[in-house]
Order: sequence, then structure tokens, then C-alpha cells
Amino acid sequence: MIEFLIPRKYRANIDTERLLLAYEKSARKLDRHSEDSVTLKITDNAGIRKLNKAYRGMDEPTDVLSFENDFVDLETGRRFIGDIVISMEKASSQAEERGFSLQQELEMLFVHAVLHLNGYDHMEAAELEEMSSLQDEILKEISNPVRGSISHD
Repeated sequence: MIEFLIPRKYRANIDTERLLLAYEKSARKLDRHSEDSVTLKITDNAGIRKLNKAYRGMDEPTDVLSFENDFVDLETGRRFIGDIVISMEKASSQAEERGFSLQQELEMLFVHAVLHLNGYDHMEAAELEEMSSLQDEILKEISNPVRGSISHD
């Protein structure tokens, strides 16, 4: 389950059903329950820059951030695995540079962040290979053409 926090000005540009599909395929691939919850917040470069500076010490906008926060809501029994924040401006410029649609870029960034929330990283070559391969498999399953998009951070 995804809780969407999308400003009105961006809503018409985002197919949330495709993001739900990406989440379901990711959960299945990771042997997680698709009922586990994440929050997806869409923001602009200024918003993500503040978060990037506060949490990573980098005073610049980035495309996506993920914040792991694994807990079970005692009232509902639902597991919450974390928050994902995507810069719509950064995603749009990257999509244009790379020749993909904005939706395809958003799906890739979202799957990338879901993998981070599940313990995957790409700091070392072996980690990069594993995460990149898994991300590409999930994107292929949802007919998203983006491949090999992960780099060392």
C-alpha cells in the first residue's frame, strides 16, 4: 500500500496506478507483503534539497531519498517500511536527458527507493550489481524500459 502525498500541481502528471503496480511487483520480488505500507511524497528541488542537506549533509537537490522506518502499527497491524521523497523537477529533467517519459523515470526512482527501504545499496561494486539487476528485473516486469540507471553515490 502506498500513501501518496502529491501536490495538486503534479497530480495530472502521475499515474498512481502504475506506481502501485511497481510496488506490488517489488514486494513480490522481495518476498514482502504488498500490504506493507510506504509513503511517497512528491516535492520540488527546493524541498528535496532541504531534506538532502538535513539528512545527508549535501546542500543540493537530488532525485530521490528514502527513509527506512520499519514498524508495525499496533492498531491496524500494518507494517510501515518507510518514506520515499522524489523531486518532480529532478525527475523531469532526468527523463528528458535520458529520453524516457516522466512516468517511466518516476517508476524507476520509486522502485530504486523501495529497494533501499529493503536493505539494498550500491556503494560497492558487488552491491551495485545486485541492486541494479534486481531493479532492472522489476522494471522489466512492469514494461518500463529504463535499465542500468544505478550509479555509485
